[in-house]
Amino acid sequence: MKSAYRSLVCLTISVLGFSLTMPLMAATIFDNTSNDLLTRFNPGALEVGDEIILAGSDRNLTDFSFEYWGANSIHPDSFTGTIEARVQFYLNNGTPSFNGYATPGTSFYDSGFFSVPTPTTRSTFDFTAGVDFPAWGLVMPAVSNMTWSVQFVGMGAGDSVGLDIYSPPTVGQDYPDYWQNNGGAGWALMTNTPPMDFAARMDATVPEPSTLALAVVGGLGLLVFARRFGRKE
Repeated sequence: MKSAYRSLVCLTISVLGFSLTMPLMAATIFDNTSNDLLTRFNPGALEVGDEIILAGSDRNLTDFSFEYWGANSIHPDSFTGTIEARVQFYLNNGTPSFNGYATPGTSFYDSGFFSVPTPTTRSTFDFTAGVDFPAWGLVMPAVSNMTWSVQFVGMGAGDSVGLDIYSPPTVGQDYPDYWQNNGGAGWALMTNTPPMDFAARMDATVPEPSTLALAVVGGLGLLVFARRFGRKE
């Protein structure tokens, strides 16, 4: 009797666990990786941000990637310094505003500094659910407008590193200017020609209530059956 009950409980837990880890279909909510302007942006050690408008309503971020380049004029195959990068996601709710535009304010994701290993003509950094984000994805605020930023530090003699510029995006929208964090002086909106749209892509999911509800109901049904089965024995 107890053995059968334990087996059913284990089965219930397995069903629930499997249903909650089932992959959900991800939708692309921003994609600026198709229209290469063949322009390279070197921000130095400043934090720079790209304000974008996301498509759709999926906001569990499962994948984020951005394109970068790196070079050393002295040793083409290695950096002189120990270069690191840091990515942050912001709501545009900062105060004071800059020329009437709300600045990056509340940070809802901070990668911390990570290594930029070697010079490259063109590479991407990829952030994924279960590695860089929670297993179910980074739950983003239910907004369309946000800024993502990157900062490179640790450059030595001959080192340069920066971002590739693409425009226009094929999914979502991108403003043609960019934000620059001037430390104690705060954020400033910088204009430039061509449009300063950083190459990046975001994929996200939305929880499927029907799947989760079926899993929970099924699990509860198995537990009720198990208890009744145990009493009859």
